[in-house]
Amino acid sequence: MPMGTCKLCHRNRDLLDSHLMPRALYRMARGSGTKGNQDPHVFTATGRKASSHQIKDYVLCHECEQRFSINGEDYVMRLVTKRNGQFPLLDMLKTIPTPLQGKNWTAYTIAQTPNIDRPKIAYFALSVFWRASVHTWEQDSGEKVSIDLGKKYNDEIRRYLLGETPVPKNANLLVAVCTDEESQKTFFVPGDNTKVKDRSVGVLVRGLFFQFRITRTPAPWQARLSMINTPHEPISVWNCFERGVWRLGDGS
Repeated sequence: MPMGTCKLCHRNRDLLDSHLMPRALYRMARGSGTKGNQDPHVFTATGRKASSHQIKDYVLCHECEQRFSINGEDYVMRLVTKRNGQFPLLDMLKTIPTPLQGKNWTAYTIAQTPNIDRPKIAYFALSVFWRASVHTWEQDSGEKVSIDLGKKYNDEIRRYLLGETPVPKNANLLVAVCTDEESQKTFFVPGDNTKVKDRSVGVLVRGLFFQFRITRTPAPWQARLSMINTPHEPISVWNCFERGVWRLGDGS
């Protein structure tokens, strides 16, 4: 266990082999069979492949790893799609009537769903985007994984994650619950939006899609649909695959 400066608390401590994406996702993504390769399928710049590789590096100390788990990760991992196909968050939302619906979408405000812990969902999402912005991670192929939120916003988010400040006031976070099986069985690392070049970033976590942008000039729809820094804190539900909400760098 090497000594070094923890990227979150900035203290010189023993560093853990930290994951970019939660370790639990890799376990849930493994096949349930007894024969053949049961490794998860991962997306890379050249396509999709089965791999047991988990993206991790010596980035955080034990205290900060625990902070991430307690403040968001443990909660969100209970909401996402399980290996048996159950999707606790979507199952919960299906039981709640909402007038906010269109032909291919529904939405739920905080008033309709007070039992959903939005601060923990937001904390988890911002922690993943922050990890991908403050450190360059690496796939087993050597392919680099990183985004760039900018030095100013990296520090604003860091102080929020430490509990020193509220969520950054210029942050917008869309949270979509995916109804399609493809998205429910998939996760991919944070990446830039290649569908629309608006400097937003996104990540998919077994049926939960997060799109994040931090700017003083958000698009009107980004400001309206954000789960943070809005009065109604909406969570959307739609078919993420059909909607084409995200495009990976390889065009998948």
